[in-house]
Amino acid sequence: MPDTPSTAVNPPKQPRSRKTLERLVNAALELLEAKGPDGVTVHAVVARANSSVGSFYARFGGKDDLLEYLQERVWDEALTRWNAAVETRAWSDMALPAIGEGAVGLLIDVRRSRVGRLQKLDRMSGGGNAYERFRRHLVKSLEGLLLDRRTEMEHPRPELAVRLGLSAVMGVIDAGLDAPSDGEGPLDLSREQLVEECTDLLLGYLGGAEGRGKEPVEFFDVWG
Repeated sequence: MPDTPSTAVNPPKQPRSRKTLERLVNAALELLEAKGPDGVTVHAVVARANSSVGSFYARFGGKDDLLEYLQERVWDEALTRWNAAVETRAWSDMALPAIGEGAVGLLIDVRRSRVGRLQKLDRMSGGGNAYERFRRHLVKSLEGLLLDRRTEMEHPRPELAVRLGLSAVMGVIDAGLDAPSDGEGPLDLSREQLVEECTDLLLGYLGGAEGRGKEPVEFFDVWG
């Protein structure tokens, strides 16, 4: 996403106007979460925000402008939270098994977080790819962390192994985490079990690791 201000919204100048914009945006995100893409309409957003149609069109040219703005907001928030999650760990002090377990845990927590809003917004905007671009960003950053431990890998092509290993893990996570509130997915695995299995999958493919660390890798929860 561009770093320049969005052209999809008329920038509010007064505090009251900014509060109205936030109410409209939060209402749209709540509707997206609760009712899915079909539930996000101008009238539904206005009603939930306790605002007016006039206030909506004073800020957005229409629903498409709202969707564009929402996508930028969710994208920026997701990147900020991902970077914060990565930066909270002293990766350089970890061996390959701990890095692998930490990477898997982060990917699972992202999949269970509100980042899924990007996927829904992509569907609403008709062929967008913000969600996939975000996931590629995640994989790229994790590739670098894992490849810093390439000397601990037995695979003859570490770059390929890391890329394919992470892709396999993400596939398993997607299959195991269309997460209901009890943390159990279609594969009947809890988060802890999914971390364990995916970490073993990743480390087994990379080779050279003696298994996961005995202590779980904890992260500051920025995905709630």
